[in-house]
Amino acid sequence: MRKGTRCTALCFACLLAAAAPTAAWAAATDSPRFARSEEDWARLEDNKLEYDEIPDLIHEYNVTVLNNRTSYQDYLGKKPSDVTQRYRDAAAELRNNIEYPDDPTDVSYATMLMAAQMNETQAQNLEKQADNNVDDSQSVYMQYEMVEANLVLSTKLKLISYYQKLLANRLTEENRQLLDTQYQSALVQANVGYITQMEVLNAKQALEQLDSTIISDNKDTITLKQQICLATGWSYDADPEFGELPEVDLSVIDAIDLAADQAAALENSYTLKINQRQYTNSTDSATKENLEKTIRDNQQKVASDITTKYQSLLTARASYELALAEQTVEAQTLAATERKFQTGSASQLDYQQELYNMSAKNTAVETAKLSLLTAWETYQAAVNGLASTS
Repeated sequence: MRKGTRCTALCFACLLAAAAPTAAWAAATDSPRFARSEEDWARLEDNKLEYDEIPDLIHEYNVTVLNNRTSYQDYLGKKPSDVTQRYRDAAAELRNNIEYPDDPTDVSYATMLMAAQMNETQAQNLEKQADNNVDDSQSVYMQYEMVEANLVLSTKLKLISYYQKLLANRLTEENRQLLDTQYQSALVQANVGYITQMEVLNAKQALEQLDSTIISDNKDTITLKQQICLATGWSYDADPEFGELPEVDLSVIDAIDLAADQAAALENSYTLKINQRQYTNSTDSATKENLEKTIRDNQQKVASDITTKYQSLLTARASYELALAEQTVEAQTLAATERKFQTGSASQLDYQQELYNMSAKNTAVETAKLSLLTAWETYQAAVNGLASTS
């Protein structure tokens, strides 16, 4: 069980206030036990991370989400004027505590002057935020929702990437076996004068370079696993079991209605909803005009982004289908090489090379399948509110 072993990453500051991140240990989610069934809690609290659990794990245990929920309590029910006053009160408090030194000969004069000037600058920034504030509890809530949705997507993509790295690492290990065989063969051939010592050295260097790559790749894989663990509530050094990834149903891609998805993306866009709410809250004519322009620009970019991600999805599907075709061709080549090896017209090294080539094509198919899943998740997330507006 992972219960009691969950830990936090470095805490993020809330969206509307600057705060230095600090390491903290999270005892548990802040949700009441009755919020879910005991069966659901058991799934979340076991030591296995299932792909479809990621949204719930992020919601219940991610440090950023937990911190944002705590911060939101300060904004709950607040009108724009309440948030504005909060900024002004903070600025006033800073100003009341500013003390400019009056003795230039004092050894601490420079330090005290710098501190006073920094506080003065911070107070001015808070007053500027008050003047430009267009947020209320609703817009802040939507911003936190957007953060959570982004965390869910990024964690899903990291888990997909983790499996891709495992595939690549496995193929690299097979490549190492092949290079080692080639190196041993080079030593034998050099002893009987078939090849030069330079060729032996080249074979040895290829093996050593691959060993260095293996070390680096393994380190990257471990780092990625730690990031996934931290995002979903485990400690960074935990060792949960990762469940299988889903497969994309190609018929669902065929059934996509791009125009309908563009309309849905415009309706669901977090950025658009936030800017529209801020427009409603705004009382300053210049700010209102700027937000109006921003909203029009957002609408164009959301529609464009859906089209771009749809094309990326189709490209990923085509790459997957090409990998399948190349796998079929390589299987035929391997079968021919195996027959030659059995009759003595192909060497052991030739046969081992072809076995590796087959493994490479198999890995390419699995990798392309995961890339298709990445494209699908990215497209779906864009339709559901995360379409890019930049």
